[in-house]
Amino acid sequence: MDTYKIDLLSSGLGGKTFEYEIGDSFFAKIDGLIQRGKIHTTVACLSAGAVFKFQIHSVGTVIVPCDRCLSDLELRIEADDVLNVKLGQEYADEGDCVVVSEAEGYLDLAQFIYEFIVLSMPMTCSHEPGKCDEAMMLELSRHQSTRSGAYDDEQEDSPLGDARDVLTGSDSDEPVDSRWAALKQLKNKL
Repeated sequence: MDTYKIDLLSSGLGGKTFEYEIGDSFFAKIDGLIQRGKIHTTVACLSAGAVFKFQIHSVGTVIVPCDRCLSDLELRIEADDVLNVKLGQEYADEGDCVVVSEAEGYLDLAQFIYEFIVLSMPMTCSHEPGKCDEAMMLELSRHQSTRSGAYDDEQEDSPLGDARDVLTGSDSDEPVDSRWAALKQLKNKL
């Protein structure tokens, strides 16, 4: 990961561009949400001096688990981000600016590049409808139906069926707790 370290104390950093081909080994070393991928990242140092301004452009694809079926999902990524860095006494993250220790003088871009890639991903990563793993979707639907209160005739005679009636108040029109009356009216309207 040394290739992602930039010497902030070197002269001529302003206007310099760094190119990175990020692959599976990068994501394995970071050990995060992204399992695999192929991303081309360009880092341009727009200004140097009191504050270093880096423009980071990443484009490519990553493989992440689908939020629904956990199968591999390929996502197209394109991210443009700016990282402001200044030298100081010790490392600190001040929100819009990262402070790097003058004694060290190196900025490790690996974690920042990874975080920018993750931030460019959608909040929920899932296959298009009908594209998820069928076996997993069948298993999920089986578990969701028992959780939602749907059960078959064999289960209706079980003690669990009686417990559901007590908890939901389904033996009577009156909810178990009168505070839930407004919610029951809303449910009945739907």
